[in-house]
Amino acid sequence: MKHLLYFILALLPFLGISQEKATTIKVSARAIHIDSSPSYKAIVSLSTAFSSYAADGMGLEELQSHYKKALESSGISWSELKETPYEFGFETMGYDKEGAVYEYTTTSTEKMRAFLGIKSLGLQRLNAIAILEIDSKESKKLYDDALNDARTKAAAIAQTLGRELGEVMVVEDNQYVGKQVETSIFYDRPVGEYIYSLLVTFSTQ
Repeated sequence: MKHLLYFILALLPFLGISQEKATTIKVSARAIHIDSSPSYKAIVSLSTAFSSYAADGMGLEELQSHYKKALESSGISWSELKETPYEFGFETMGYDKEGAVYEYTTTSTEKMRAFLGIKSLGLQRLNAIAILEIDSKESKKLYDDALNDARTKAAAIAQTLGRELGEVMVVEDNQYVGKQVETSIFYDRPVGEYIYSLLVTFSTQ
């Protein structure tokens, strides 16, 4: 028994070294791409379900007439809207009243701003997005910037731990970066902004 105990005690320093070598640092990193000329798409619905008027007081045709005038006063033609852009429209929204879904697309920031600012009876905005074009060169820059961000963060953590940062062990990329990317339009973010993120695990020495 004594021999076994001495053997285990002798191994402890080596076990400690092995555990130290297994220490890794995992960080979340990101990079930002700003598209200088995005295109825009917005989808709205028009229905008595969103009107303060009773259903028998104003129908869909009257709501459409009001909306058409509101569009034209903002410099947008009714013909620029595409009704029921996909296979299904308002009937999928679960309301017990009639309605219609419209899609508006443009490459003009000013026209999209005008469109989103339109107010009309029975109108509800469903979404508003910017469509970005990211080519292979821009994609590579996103990857490089994100990895550099990861390395900077991990190096700071390693220094705090009194370790030296080692090689990249694992990269987890769960985000799509292709030729065309859609991002929501927010009031507090730049138009055409795309935030790319990934997880990187580093070894330490």
